[in-house]
Amino acid sequence: MKRKQFIPVILALAMSVMLWAQEAPKLELRISESKVNMTREEESGETPVSYKPGDSILYVIDAVNTGNGVMNNPVVTDPVPTGVVYVPLSAEGEDADISFSINNGISYQSWPPTYTILDNDGKSIVKEATPGMVTHIRWEIKDPLQVNEQKKLEFMVEVK
Repeated sequence: MKRKQFIPVILALAMSVMLWAQEAPKLELRISESKVNMTREEESGETPVSYKPGDSILYVIDAVNTGNGVMNNPVVTDPVPTGVVYVPLSAEGEDADISFSINNGISYQSWPPTYTILDNDGKSIVKEATPGMVTHIRWEIKDPLQVNEQKKLEFMVEVK
């Protein structure tokens, strides 16, 4: 084989290596929770934090791109923990569209989610879901997440 015939092969190999070594985004989630209505003793550390029905908990999710490439269209989905009820209109997120699932994450809707039932005559009736029916919350971050960029997402729940 002549030397000129090797040049296209070498160029093709170089292009393959460059494509393989492209930058890759990586979404890391840091989740924290805090009791909103702590007693004075809990705040001071005199007694451990405990939860009873009616207590409010704030969940904060820091979504961080820890990779070395830009992340387009990041989506964060979080299930509502068992034993608590979502507090209506408490979900927030920087530059994010927020939606809710009432069917274990199969489909999502804006607030308030709805569902359809049939009445006694077989007619479809659309009903508004209760906060206790919310199983998952989803944040679709609108802008690309740059390397090391962080978005704060949050929601509150009430202990049953």
